[in-house]
Amino acid sequence: MIKLRFTSKCVLLLSVVCCAAVLGMAQDEGGTEITGFYQQYRDFGFKLGEGTSASDFAPQPLKGGGFGLAQNLTPWFALWTQFAFYGSVQQADGLKLRIINNSQGPRWQKNYGPLRLYVKGGVGISHYSFEEIGSNTKLSLSYGGGAQIWMADWIGVTLDLSHFVMGVPNLTDLEGRDKWDSGLTFTPGLTIRF
Repeated sequence: MIKLRFTSKCVLLLSVVCCAAVLGMAQDEGGTEITGFYQQYRDFGFKLGEGTSASDFAPQPLKGGGFGLAQNLTPWFALWTQFAFYGSVQQADGLKLRIINNSQGPRWQKNYGPLRLYVKGGVGISHYSFEEIGSNTKLSLSYGGGAQIWMADWIGVTLDLSHFVMGVPNLTDLEGRDKWDSGLTFTPGLTIRF
């Protein structure tokens, strides 16, 4: 538990330092993008661990929203970070779960006039908050791609489809190892570029 907290704090500190460094760079390659988005996590399911299957969360949609930042370092490469806040899901036994996810990583992109296609990958942290049994923070991974359609030089629509693995497990303790969730997210958003 202590190692996980230390790792989570290191990932968060690294993401803040990277964002500050990237946003401080003066670039002529398209600058900074800020995106507000709606996000739907398809077939979210979560297993609490050994002996608690009655409280496992069956696959269901998880909806939320958030914001993201990206810094275009070249016409073909950018660094991105995003924060997603999901609404609660509830099981029949009354247990409620809320999730906050932060991810960051590189993005490779290609521009075709007002259309930009991209692929991306990233790492981050997921904070699980259970109303009655406390909270937990775990590592998350993501990869995916999408398109940005620029209606003007400064505003556009972003459509993103990514695969998330939230709550990467402890693989060394097979007896009581944590379970994890893996699923697709669909993210439409509005992006402002400056």
